[in-house]
Amino acid sequence: MRKTLAFAVASAATVGSLFAFSAPAQAASGSCPKEASTGIGFCLYYNSGQAGAYYRWSGNTGGVSNLAGLVYPNNGAGAGQPVKNNAASASYTMGGGCVCSGEYVRVFFSSGYLGNFDTVTSNTDKALVKTYNENASWQAYSNL
Repeated sequence: MRKTLAFAVASAATVGSLFAFSAPAQAASGSCPKEASTGIGFCLYYNSGQAGAYYRWSGNTGGVSNLAGLVYPNNGAGAGQPVKNNAASASYTMGGGCVCSGEYVRVFFSSGYLGNFDTVTSNTDKALVKTYNENASWQAYSNL
């Protein structure tokens, strides 16, 4: 448990994310598990259809400008693989269940929030098309 916590703190600090990393304990199925305290969760999945290993961020709006160095935890097909350029689907969960167009995450082709992107609106699952296995950064947005 201490190693997991230390890794989580180091990972969050390394990538400069405003989200706190939380390593899930079981294989992914369906929507991204949300953080109990905030009701917010963003996941990138190794496989299509929100399946296989996933990497989850939870907490307040933020992003990761470069996914390099992040690895899918041991929770399904793709575990141990790099997250960068290895995501096929994503999900973004917000508290309240609202599918709000003003709350969304963009997954970008290039680091630094550049290039083509896929948009995942709140409380939806998304097959990555423009960034399928070519994902290098992501950022959350709020127009509310």
